[in-house]
Amino acid sequence: MQWRVGVLRSGVENIAWTDRGEEQDWPSARVAALASLRALVLEEGRQEYWLQVGDVDAIVHPGVDIEGRLNLSNVEGALPLER
Repeated sequence: MQWRVGVLRSGVENIAWTDRGEEQDWPSARVAALASLRALVLEEGRQEYWLQVGDVDAIVHPGVDIEGRLNLSNVEGALPLER
């Protein structure tokens, strides 16, 4: 199952697909895509992120916590556990 992760940077119209891969099944592809997303968010900061795993699309908007640090709590829930 193919997956890819990208970012829609501020002031840009097109998604920059930064990572992609292929895994044997949904759980493996989900784990790989979410790991890539977490790394990308830590590198890029607050942006709009896109994921595609198989035929499932997701958009993630990381927030910040009360101290201004990135809050990645909504990353895991971006894709369902099962397909």
